[in-house]
Amino acid sequence: MTRRRIFKSIAVALVFFVVISGFSLTRYVLAHPNDPLQQNVASWARNKGLGVVIDQLETWTHNDAPAVAPADSLALVTFDTLPVSTTTTIAVIETSETSTSTPSTTTVVDKAVPAQRVPTVATQSCPSVPSTDSAPTTSTTSTTSTTTTTTTTTTVVPIDVSTTTSTSTTTIPNRPDDISPPVQPAIEGEGKWTAAMRVRTRPIIYATSVRPLWCFGSVVATMAAYNPTRVHTALFNGNEVPGGKGWRNGDRIPLRATASLIASFNGGFRFEHGPGGYVTEGKTIRKMRKGYATFGIRADGSSTVGVWGDDMGDIETWTSLRQNLPPMVVNGKSVYKDYPAVDWGKDFGNKVYNYRSAVCLRTDGMMMFVAVGKVNIGMLADTLIVLGCKTAMELDINGEWPHFAGYNDFGKKKRSGFTIDKRMGDPDRHLNGSTKDFFALFDPETLPNGAVR
Repeated sequence: MTRRRIFKSIAVALVFFVVISGFSLTRYVLAHPNDPLQQNVASWARNKGLGVVIDQLETWTHNDAPAVAPADSLALVTFDTLPVSTTTTIAVIETSETSTSTPSTTTVVDKAVPAQRVPTVATQSCPSVPSTDSAPTTSTTSTTSTTTTTTTTTTVVPIDVSTTTSTSTTTIPNRPDDISPPVQPAIEGEGKWTAAMRVRTRPIIYATSVRPLWCFGSVVATMAAYNPTRVHTALFNGNEVPGGKGWRNGDRIPLRATASLIASFNGGFRFEHGPGGYVTEGKTIRKMRKGYATFGIRADGSSTVGVWGDDMGDIETWTSLRQNLPPMVVNGKSVYKDYPAVDWGKDFGNKVYNYRSAVCLRTDGMMMFVAVGKVNIGMLADTLIVLGCKTAMELDINGEWPHFAGYNDFGKKKRSGFTIDKRMGDPDRHLNGSTKDFFALFDPETLPNGAVR
């Protein structure tokens, strides 16, 4: 065969590949209109076995550290400001009974290897920030060349850890305490919690935005906090993660539950990225891994974040369990460095800076969703500590996958969503169909019996 014929054959093959791939990609994008184009292309490529290529592209495009210069605006969507509420004491029942029913197992795709922990000292993103064991301090730095003085204040949230194996009473505030902005001067409204969702005029979800790292002022975090005993939490299964059929909680909020819907937020990584267990609706899709951070939902709809095999386990009856990776924060301290072999999102070298999400149990007993960017894994851990997390786990990352939506017209069957952060995507994603798993919060007083699993 002549060289000309060889080149012609290669060209024909490439054209054929491009045409077929383009047709396949177009069909995929049209079938998932609720996801942004960038995420659709990445998901399509991963489904075609091109995950290594996507990982490398994401590494190349997210290797620039965030700017030191402070951002001049926040990412939070504006809500009505509310006055500070009082604190309510709520009895939290922790049962020690073992479930008598055995969930059926459908698919087990890995060998539940425990997390390998090698204790080390975590490096702070901002070197001069005091350790989490010290009291709040104020540092001032001056530069004679520009005659500019910058004053920064970092508030370290005190850790109050009390665990029992029997009935306990935990004081959970109606509204979280405002956050003292680490970057000064503060932007109007920065760190002040406002009501993002109300149920029967009563605030139920609070949100705020803050620049959490004084040495990287361009980094902006947006948070949503709620009392886990006042909402009914449910895990919903995406049509790709975990995929499959026969789910009671499918890839969207069912019509029978929409009137009671309060909010929803994204789940964790795709399964090929090696997250931990996934158990729901009596089915084990991935076995639980000891030592992994775990989002757990109890039979009464309340939820928590803990470490499986440590402060969480089979002693309680769980309706849903979702693990992603080992914990990032435990007892208010950064521990991500204790897991050197864990891929936090192609971040072995802590040099990938992107938009990330996390969920945590706060030191005050509230649950909190956090979206922050662009940061590496160390910056995310430090952010979670500054924001008052007791135990925290990373959720999904990159592009518009981090997602927290509230919903208008509570009590009506036809609802529309709104995101709490300007960087987030389609606010109706979880109403119209999601490729990935997500969590939804409902009003337990009006949620019809059996409307969600």
